[in-house]
Amino acid sequence: MDDPVLPEAALADALKLTADAPSAWVEAAVLIPSTLGDLSAIERLASDAEFRARFQDDPSAAVTAAGLTPTAPLLAALRDRLAC
Repeated sequence: MDDPVLPEAALADALKLTADAPSAWVEAAVLIPSTLGDLSAIERLASDAEFRARFQDDPSAAVTAAGLTPTAPLLAALRDRLAC
């Protein structure tokens, strides 16, 4: 009977031989999980003129008032979205 873990172990060994990912890729990947759940909120808030004005004055307070936690990735995503 084949060991079901063997292919995964071989893949792990092969990955150890590859070069590290560029730091920009790692930084971008870090942002993904924390913003995926907030994508609909980001779009909703970006279309709200009152929120945009509050965000410009005090980003953290505006996000908190909108019922979200002002994490660095969320604030960065909102800044990027509102800059469009």
